[in-house]
Amino acid sequence: MVSSQHSSGQHSSGARSARPGGSPGGSKAALVVADAERLLAEALALALTGRGYRVRATATSRSGVVRAVLAHRPDACVLDLRLSDGRALDSIELIHRSAPEVRILALSRDPDPGSVELAVAAGAAGYLSKDQGIEVLDRALTRIGAGELFVEPALALEAARLARSRRGTGPDSLRWLTHRELEVLRRLTEGDGTVEIARALSMTTNTARTHVQNVLDKLGVHSRLEAVALANRLGAELHPN
Repeated sequence: MVSSQHSSGQHSSGARSARPGGSPGGSKAALVVADAERLLAEALALALTGRGYRVRATATSRSGVVRAVLAHRPDACVLDLRLSDGRALDSIELIHRSAPEVRILALSRDPDPGSVELAVAAGAAGYLSKDQGIEVLDRALTRIGAGELFVEPALALEAARLARSRRGTGPDSLRWLTHRELEVLRRLTEGDGTVEIARALSMTTNTARTHVQNVLDKLGVHSRLEAVALANRLGAELHPN
């Protein structure tokens, strides 16, 4: 689970305000946390507060998390895809439509590439399985707070393959690339080899080689030349928001 800490609380299908939390080194983003189980929502809120986040409210239901987000207007919402009253994809869509500035990080007990694609299409900025540790959750929140799409690497790769099989290779394929992979792809379009990419992006050659292979896999191409040709065809689509 993303949190192994527990705190007491009364189960509810709605939302409940939580006192802001912080750390001696300063606070991070303001959050709303939603989980089907009240105890798990509060445990996760406690763990995130300990990392310096300010948890404004917790919720257990689809309507409850929407109300909490609209009432508190947090920086981000950590949202279990399956809440006490059903699947929360409609809540993601409603939050994204009503408060597009709120970044949504979806969590799932049983992640699969199809649910990743659906969550991102509904407006989620990130996706993690619930068995990830608090460090990974912290990293994901930091990344989506910086405007990136953050999807667990293995799930991102499978989701890209699924999207490619359904729609073919096109602009949509680029959204599964991480910020670093987009930088690598740009370097490839400029004619850089592995050593040049490593030097320009301050990484080892082995790391650069791994990023290049991930780019090829996610784009569904077999060579760097094919990746460059695709990037050139997409043009401005290569640049993130």
